[in-house]
Amino acid sequence: MLIVGLVALLSVIVQSCQRPKTGLDSYAHASLLRLTVLEAPPAQPGLTFTTADGETMRLSDYRGQTVLLNVWATWCAPCIAEMPTLDALQAQRGGPDFQVVTVSLDRNAQEAAEWLEKKEIRHLPAFHDSSFALPGQLSVPGLPISVFYSPTGRELARVPGEADWVSDEALALVDHLIE
Repeated sequence: MLIVGLVALLSVIVQSCQRPKTGLDSYAHASLLRLTVLEAPPAQPGLTFTTADGETMRLSDYRGQTVLLNVWATWCAPCIAEMPTLDALQAQRGGPDFQVVTVSLDRNAQEAAEWLEKKEIRHLPAFHDSSFALPGQLSVPGLPISVFYSPTGRELARVPGEADWVSDEALALVDHLIE
């Protein structure tokens, strides 16, 4: 009886020390295996991003929509590999409730815009972070990084590294977030 009681107590202690599961944890498999929900996510970056044509944007411009922010660069192989699926995701799900917003960390905005055009990526914006401060504000060590924001600008989840954004699990996650 004592052993059963100790095992039960140990089980309760172990469960209380584990990070609580969120509703989004169920989507963390296959191409979204690295999906993470931070206990204390950083504030949404307040930086201004620009296009090659000089158009400016802030993430707060997308308030009212669920946003998938993707930070990438043309010199980053995993970034390049996932870009067609991000483009397809925007084509399939982009609209008044959801937007894929891509921000490049290339030397200048023109490099990213030319690369997107050359690769026929037609549905994604070519925004550029000329301050190169975005990775620091997001507290990320590398690229690519994709961060979901709620319509109020609160971080919901992030996926470090490459993902297949038109996989069944990714589409199900996006559908869940925009419901």
